[in-house]
Amino acid sequence: MRKSLAWVMAMILIVASTPAPLLAHGRLKSSTPAAGAHLGQAPTQLRLDFSESPDLTFTSLRLLLASGREIALGPVGYAADSHRAIISAVTGAMDAGTYVVIWQMASDDGHPVRGRIEFVVAPGAMGTTAAPGEMAGMHHDPVSMPESGDFGADSPLYVAVRWAEFAALLLLIGAVSFHYFVLGTLRHVASVPRTDGMPGFLADSDAGAASIGYVAVGLLAVTLLVRLAAQSVAMHGMSGALDGAMVSAMVRSTMWGWGWLLQLAGVGLAGAAFHRIRARAVLASSQPLSSDRARWWLLAACGALAAAYSPALASHAAASPKLRALAIVADGLHIIGASSWLGTLTVMLVAGVTAARRQAPEASGPLVRSLVNAFSPVALVSAGVAATTGVFAAWLHVGTIPNLWGTRYGLTLLLKLAILGVVTLTGFYNWRFVQPRLGTAEATTKLQRSARVEVAVAILVLLVTAVLVASPTSMDAVM
Repeated sequence: MRKSLAWVMAMILIVASTPAPLLAHGRLKSSTPAAGAHLGQAPTQLRLDFSESPDLTFTSLRLLLASGREIALGPVGYAADSHRAIISAVTGAMDAGTYVVIWQMASDDGHPVRGRIEFVVAPGAMGTTAAPGEMAGMHHDPVSMPESGDFGADSPLYVAVRWAEFAALLLLIGAVSFHYFVLGTLRHVASVPRTDGMPGFLADSDAGAASIGYVAVGLLAVTLLVRLAAQSVAMHGMSGALDGAMVSAMVRSTMWGWGWLLQLAGVGLAGAAFHRIRARAVLASSQPLSSDRARWWLLAACGALAAAYSPALASHAAASPKLRALAIVADGLHIIGASSWLGTLTVMLVAGVTAARRQAPEASGPLVRSLVNAFSPVALVSAGVAATTGVFAAWLHVGTIPNLWGTRYGLTLLLKLAILGVVTLTGFYNWRFVQPRLGTAEATTKLQRSARVEVAVAILVLLVTAVLVASPTSMDAVM
């Protein structure tokens, strides 16, 4: 098993470290002047056409002589004929020489892309204002790209931040799902076998779920702050990352920023709710929760729902050229489905099974069996939601079947599906061979072992997903 996990980790690192030039988000399709052009007339306007519509808050252009002298440009705006093209008037005086256009853009998913275009204004060209300047060859280039530090959208550090974010979401949503759908079933369904330890078990499990949710909110709050810093570095470079005006504009005026604010609201709601739930005495009763505690759990659920939809506003769904609203809805449902499946499993192991084993030996086995029986339909429905929305996203972003093995995005998606296959097989093993034998301490131990494998592989799925979110879609290659 360890060798298999090591092999999978190696594959993830290879995919994550594979450069993807020419396939970046918002690929530059053409420019005026064109790259490498030799002009007999100085341009009065720059135009860049992209495969996606740029967000002007994240878009900038600079025009420099190869020696480094900057030429003044007018404001950047959309072209009259297309929102996928940006224009900027050349307002500074131009001499003959080699010029470099340095551009940066990001579409609604907030993933920054940078590039450069070189062209030459010939000696004596119309529109020049002085004698020929520095006619450097195309190979001479002291102009360098702006540095964005270590937090590019596809950098390992940013991938690690998203990995932690997804793990926190999985636990947060899993805690809410466990409370409502697993423990709720045990509380209210008359067909569930009752034992003497059921009231204390329910109270203990509910308290454990609240504690896991509280930890998840704390982790999500940390990633929220780190993501803001990382996005600012990625968009503005190290020198402008702490500029309050630029950070404020990024948060207020972009879809990425709206998603960040949505997650901030979710963290606030869920954090306050779990704090109150944990502060109050746990009801040691199988009766319905008090209306006060029920309201706090509802608030936690609202916070989890808001946090679940935040990644959709900073993902490929937000920049989808077609069915964007549906793509965002499906992306959020995908996170909810996957978290209700694997997150609830994790919470069940940590809170539910642990609480059951604290009960009397004769009650522990039946409690675990009831717990797993209540979880099974939750897992089935949640996995179905995750699979359905995943297929929709694949259709939207992969395009054609050959793109699955012909592009970085497709290969990463195949890796994710392969690992999910392992999770599914492990779940099938638990359902087919472990669950029917539940009721004894030995069977509970076997369940914990196999379920831990399922959770460990699920963590790898989150890592691949963190890489996939930053990978250029297969459709970018053909747009």
